[in-house]
Amino acid sequence: MSNTSGQTYYEYKIKNGDTFSGIMHSMFGYVLNDTRYTEAVKHVLALNPQINNPDRIRAGDMLRLGVLPVTPQPKPPTIARPSQIKPPAFITRSVSPDDIENFWVLSWLEHNANYLTIPGAIATGAGGNLLSPGNVGLINKVSDHYADYKSEKTTKSQYDYRRKQALNQLRKNIGPVEKILFGNKTTHQSIRIARAGGIPATANIAKHADRLKSLASVSKAGGIVLMGVGVTAACMQIAGTTDIKEKNEVLVETITSTGTGVILGGLVGIFLVSNPIGWGIALVLAAGSTAASYALGKFARGAYDAYGEIDFVAGTGIDRICK
Repeated sequence: MSNTSGQTYYEYKIKNGDTFSGIMHSMFGYVLNDTRYTEAVKHVLALNPQINNPDRIRAGDMLRLGVLPVTPQPKPPTIARPSQIKPPAFITRSVSPDDIENFWVLSWLEHNANYLTIPGAIATGAGGNLLSPGNVGLINKVSDHYADYKSEKTTKSQYDYRRKQALNQLRKNIGPVEKILFGNKTTHQSIRIARAGGIPATANIAKHADRLKSLASVSKAGGIVLMGVGVTAACMQIAGTTDIKEKNEVLVETITSTGTGVILGGLVGIFLVSNPIGWGIALVLAAGSTAASYALGKFARGAYDAYGEIDFVAGTGIDRICK
């Protein structure tokens, strides 16, 4: 926060993709057809005499943004009754420190959401892939092998061998994630028959299987949250521009990218139901799905820019939702 000529202002570093009208909308809530938009522009330009053309702001430049002066409200005529007095058409919104902080956060999110959603999608996707039913099923196999041994279908040595084979594969698959999942113990030390009396012998095995399933659910929930962040950022971009074509480009890119991610995630999930995979493949699948979603979204945006004419934003009412 700074002060010049008695006016308090806040400095904002212009980023790639910022437009002057978008900043006016994010900061003051006005768009081009608002009566007070012109007043807001004059106020900001007065704080930024270095700007000759507001339509040609450059990324990296600092923009001073100040709170609009409050317009005195006219007194009602003495002959008017309270019910006949109309409220002023526009009431200047006061800007608190929290408003300013939220403005910077939302402004960053609007133009830099990919820095959060792309690595986040890869991380959560890899986690969900690694803790897939195929890998968790290796733990359940130990219980099955123990049941065969107790029912005398197999010998003790056969049980020990099959248990070791299943856990060797699981340990190989989870690789460096083993310490995160089991702490200081190894996979073989953690997933073993309970020797204490009073509980089922396979209780520890079931506990670990359920815990890994819960962690997989957390990864899926994280992916949904990140998807929501991306959609929110797109909605902010739609609200922050008055260019109809740009609004539609953002919408087409978002729908294509999100839809592709959901479809690919579903296909990968079906594959992983019965196919235990290693942590490297889990990461590659997650990165590949994320990259494909991002690339197809950009392709769809470019295609609409070149050939699109239908106004999907107005037709679907998205412009009314994203305000």
